[in-house]
Amino acid sequence: MIWTHRHQRTAALGCLLGGLLWGAAAAAAPLPHGPQTRDAFLAAKSVPSAKNGELGDAAVTSDRYDVLRNEIDLRIDPATASVSGSVRMVFQAGGAGLDAFVFDMGAALDLVAVEHLSGELPATRGGDTVVVALPTALAPGAVDSVLVRYTGDDTTPVANRGLMFKTHFPLPPIPQENLVPLVANLSQPAFAQHWWPCKDRPDDKFLMTMRVTVPDTLFAVSNGVLESDAPAAPGWRTLTWRESHPIATYLVSVAVSDYVRLVSPCTTPGGSSISLENFVLPRDVDNALVDFAPLCDMIGFCEDIYAPYPFPGEKYGHAVFIWPGAMEHQTVTSIGTVFVSGTGDSDWLIMHELAHQWFGDSLTPADWADIWLNEGFATYAEALWFEHLGGAADYATYMANARHESEWLAQGPVYDPVPVFPGRVIYDKGAWIVHMLRERMGDAAFFAFLAEWTGGGGRPRDFVATADLVALASSHAGEDLAAFLWPYLTSTALPVVDVAWRVVAGDAGPDTRLELDLAQRQTPLFDNVYPLRVTTTAGVVDLAAPLAAAAATLTFELAAPVTGVALDPERRLLWNPAGATSTPAGLTAAFPNPTRGGYIVFGFRLRSGARPQLRVYDARGRELTSRDLGAYPAGDHEYGYDVTGKQGERLPSGVYWAALTVDGQRSVKRFTVVR
Repeated sequence: MIWTHRHQRTAALGCLLGGLLWGAAAAAAPLPHGPQTRDAFLAAKSVPSAKNGELGDAAVTSDRYDVLRNEIDLRIDPATASVSGSVRMVFQAGGAGLDAFVFDMGAALDLVAVEHLSGELPATRGGDTVVVALPTALAPGAVDSVLVRYTGDDTTPVANRGLMFKTHFPLPPIPQENLVPLVANLSQPAFAQHWWPCKDRPDDKFLMTMRVTVPDTLFAVSNGVLESDAPAAPGWRTLTWRESHPIATYLVSVAVSDYVRLVSPCTTPGGSSISLENFVLPRDVDNALVDFAPLCDMIGFCEDIYAPYPFPGEKYGHAVFIWPGAMEHQTVTSIGTVFVSGTGDSDWLIMHELAHQWFGDSLTPADWADIWLNEGFATYAEALWFEHLGGAADYATYMANARHESEWLAQGPVYDPVPVFPGRVIYDKGAWIVHMLRERMGDAAFFAFLAEWTGGGGRPRDFVATADLVALASSHAGEDLAAFLWPYLTSTALPVVDVAWRVVAGDAGPDTRLELDLAQRQTPLFDNVYPLRVTTTAGVVDLAAPLAAAAATLTFELAAPVTGVALDPERRLLWNPAGATSTPAGLTAAFPNPTRGGYIVFGFRLRSGARPQLRVYDARGRELTSRDLGAYPAGDHEYGYDVTGKQGERLPSGVYWAALTVDGQRSVKRFTVVR
């Protein structure tokens, strides 16, 4: 998913829109957030009304069964901005004595009935969770089904999430009364439950049929293959789509408008035959033919690097919607109208969402903690595409434009972010981690690893976790990469390195032996191999300088006298020289910012042990709350603030200031609440 435009294109490149030392034992690393943030939110999930879609929250006991198939039957009425219908969920009991079926359903949806072969079943609602008593307890492996009937006219729980009822302009002239409906969803991470009853979590895939009844002037698009398009009641039509490959809840899509369906065949060099299908607005047909022209070449490029297209026998393409970005719905990416311009400038976005068909749609994260496996690899696919088009220089420019270290620090870690989408860090820093993995492994091992990651080990169309990736990359690299990867993933810190060197007489004569002193000045320690460029009287020599401990002294014999030394002169790795400006003590981050009011996490740094005080002020300077955060040791920490005042009252929408006082020194961060 991409939702914001941050960088301009440079040198024909499209840039993105939108203290532990880890060793071999880190293969199953714990979630990095402390009890004040992620753990607290996970605990809150035991209270049904506390579920938060931005955190990927789903009903906690829904892990007691596996969904095998969802048969979704919807009637979408743009005139009333409402949806009604049913979902038949076929499921398999995962443990002994399953006597209740628990699913997610937005509180704004109206539950009509839950039906079973034995008759209507009693259902209890608590917030966004429904508990259905089964007529008999199911044995492990037993298969059963329920049919949930419902209606709803409030399917957008927060702005631009859920099922969105919007309109678009027809071709000029544009009489206001001729606005055409454009209905589409965006469910990631856990907003599907607000437009259809489901198990709203990524770690359970299912087969799906989507029957959508809409006014007969409109066309409905969904995942997979169109099976039928038939008249319904007068003035209505029903379109039936079937997804025959496993799909996760957040990737289920429906889009409704007066679409023109553009279809063209694609046969890739690898032999895949794919129907390219783009559903665009009538005014955008000519533009779409330009912007989507490279699509078949892009699929062939991805197949050459990764595995074959992961959804054989099904389409790939786009459905236009009104949204400031794009979303990688399985086999049919939703793409914002502004990116169908006829300029060809959206190729980076088209590649990003296409790459998600492998990274996210086929290889789906087992937990939202692993979301960087989606976004980091899809972002890196953009860099590979521009390297393919423009060579090493364009690749280097792309990676340089994606480097924003202070921004990453403010948004938290790459692994297990809070919320699931805290900002660009999971995209750009995620891509940098993949880039550095390539540097560490070398091209031959790295691309062999990519091919096996996407196509081997039973992973296609299944679930993956970061620990799986670390293990597979290590096997291809011939070394344990845990101590290299985990600190970059779980820490907001970057290596801070002291460099000193001297030359003495060596095997080849005076000044031909280089003695290099390296020292890390941060916590946690990182295991890196730094590029080292040595200039001699005979020319330039490129070497490697490993540093895994707090300090190391390395000795190199050169063939000619040494005249200069540079550590990582091309900035291939993420690190900073000691003595460079560092983040001072005090508040370092506030995310998500703006917040929708459920919480905000403040990051702060302490140079020594202290007892910080947090105060929050409104725009008039009035103190709204004051909190003693307790004793903390030196280092980087986080505090989850519930966006309430002294009496527990919710703060309204507006601009606020957080002030952290440590030993008489105060630091301030501004944040915005949008409810």
